[in-house]
Amino acid sequence: MIGAWYGGERAVSSALGYILNLSIAAIVLVSLGAAGTVFFDANTDAAIEEDLAAYGNDLAGEVQALDRLAADRPGQPVDERAAIGRQVRGTDYTVEVVNASAAANGSTRLEHAERCDRQCLVLTTADGDVQTTVNFVAATPVESTRFDGGPVVVRRPAGASHIQFEPLE
Repeated sequence: MIGAWYGGERAVSSALGYILNLSIAAIVLVSLGAAGTVFFDANTDAAIEEDLAAYGNDLAGEVQALDRLAADRPGQPVDERAAIGRQVRGTDYTVEVVNASAAANGSTRLEHAERCDRQCLVLTTADGDVQTTVNFVAATPVESTRFDGGPVVVRRPAGASHIQFEPLE
C-alpha cells in the first residue's frame, strides 16, 4: 500500500512541477517582453526628440540668418528656405513659432506660449507625446504662427516689421 501511495504522489508532483515550470517560464518571458517594449519606446522617444531638436535648430538658424540679412537690407524683401523634413522617424509633427511678447498681450492664441521667454520654436509630434523647444534671438520679431512640419520659406516682406513663415507644399 505504501508503494501505491508513493507512486501516486510522485505522478501528481511531476505534473504539478511541469505546470509550475511552464508558468514561471511564461512569467519570465512576459516580463522580459514588457521590459523590452518599455526600453524600445523610451529610446524611440529620445531619438524623435533629438530629430525634432535638429529640425528646430536648423529652422532657428535660418531665422537668425534672415534676421542678419534683413538688417543689411532695410525695407527690402528677404527670404530664406528651410529644408526641414515633413516627418520625423515616420511621425508627423507641428512647429509652433512663438513671439512671447505678442502672446503675452493676447494678440495670438498659442498652445505653448508660456514655454518661451522671448522667441522660440516648439516642435511637437502629432500625438503630442514628444516635444522640444528651441529658443533663438533675432532683432526682427517673428510672427507667431503654427504649421505642419516640412520645408518652409522664412521671409520678411518689403516694409514689414516681422519675420513670417510660409510652408511649402
